[in-house]
Amino acid sequence: MKDSTGPARRESGTGLADGRRDAAVETLRGLACVLLVLFHVRGDDAASGLRLDPQNPWSYVVDSVAYLRMPLFTFLSGFVYAARPNRGPLGSFTRGKARRLLVPMLVIGTAFAVLQQVSGRRAGGSGNTPWYLWHVLPVAHFWFLAAVFWVFLLVAALDRRGLLDRPAAVAGAFAASAAAHLTVPSVPDVLGLRSALYLAPFFLAGLAAQRFSWQRAPRWLKVAVVAVAVAGAALTQAGLLGVVERIPVRGAVAIVLGAAGCLSLLLLRWRFRPLVLVGAFSFTVYTCHVFATSGTRTLLHAAGVEAVTVHVLAGTAAGLAFGTAVELLARRRPWPAFLLLGQRLPSPGRARA
Repeated sequence: MKDSTGPARRESGTGLADGRRDAAVETLRGLACVLLVLFHVRGDDAASGLRLDPQNPWSYVVDSVAYLRMPLFTFLSGFVYAARPNRGPLGSFTRGKARRLLVPMLVIGTAFAVLQQVSGRRAGGSGNTPWYLWHVLPVAHFWFLAAVFWVFLLVAALDRRGLLDRPAAVAGAFAASAAAHLTVPSVPDVLGLRSALYLAPFFLAGLAAQRFSWQRAPRWLKVAVVAVAVAGAALTQAGLLGVVERIPVRGAVAIVLGAAGCLSLLLLRWRFRPLVLVGAFSFTVYTCHVFATSGTRTLLHAAGVEAVTVHVLAGTAAGLAFGTAVELLARRRPWPAFLLLGQRLPSPGRARA
């Protein structure tokens, strides 16, 4: 696949160190996008989205994949990072990640929060948070951008000192970050720092898969990981069906299942062209899909369409298409590319040329 955006696109990660796209990685990235958009079409609680009854089949599907949705996004971030890890000055790495993640978070996230306030709705999951605390306390799904920014910085700092060069070291960091997430009290997620503890284990699992050649791991280890993933999935299903107590999405079982599930999916080397195309625009699908899912739901209701399946399919398709369109349009001009995609602004000399 031709990279039409040059270094700015390659900087965000492609799955291969030389800039070529790995179709299997992009397929999983596209899958993660579909799961996320589907989640927001359904709504994250009974007061948002389609407000479905918990017993609705679509609600059941969304709840079933909750244990994989954000872990997969984060796992792939770690996998791609490890193909081109930070070995240079931490300052330049930090500036690059701030531009790539925090600038679009502030621009698009603030636009979404304003739209929610104007429409009389909650600020995208931020409840009654006053405007001056937007992004201090993350807005809606933009929490991920703030949280993964901190994870990138932590891992880059460790990498610069060679502290993640051995499997045992990465395993120790995985265990330590998971323990921190499970033991630190539930406090306000200031600047996404609390959520960073949740994401760190999955990022490290992705880093390990790339750095230590997961595809060439011993067969017994692969079988063991897949067995853990299957057992974890069965346990979460039992919880959703009421056979056992429901498994917390951010609990210990969910962390193990998320990491094992991502590693198992990577083993499949699954390639599916439509998901590869979605994965190529994953950043703007992530940041911008909510504008389209909400708008589609409003239009369908206005047209008298109430069929849940129509809403789910139309909303999901609209979210994916809108995110793709935003990136295609933003690429055309430097400032939109900077504000919406986090790409570098051209230097004055290059602009005059």
